Amino acid sequence: MEIIGFKGMPEKTLEALESRLKKLHFPSMTVVMVTDSQGDRQKARYRVLLVAGKHVFFTEEAFGPGFGEEGAEALARLVRRLRDAGVRRFKEATLPPDVYEALDEMPPDKALQRVLASAALADPRLYAA
Repeated sequence: MEIIGFKGMPEKTLEALESRLKKLHFPSMTVVMVTDSQGDRQKARYRVLLVAGKHVFFTEEAFGPGFGEEGAEALARLVRRLRDAGVRRFKEATLPPDVYEALDEMPPDKALQRVLASAALADPRLYAA
């Protein structure tokens, strides 16, 4: 699992992620929006997990309205880009705040397991309104 981006920097994180997306097979990709915010999407902060075969990318916490208009727009642009490229499998994982904060301290395989075990199908329109 490769960690991509910069905490709290939506545009720079989106740019860093874009460079990694160029050669991936999008129709088979699973995208998981990872947050610790339950029930208040207007303040949610997101990390994004992308799983495409052997390629696994996990962004720093940089997306969503919790990072202001820039964060909300960066998340919407990313979701639109992925949908336009053929991604159909979007999920969301809401983790307890202590687990969310500890993801970077976990071994990568454990962090991946934890996120995927908590993920449920999500409508991408929630993020790209």
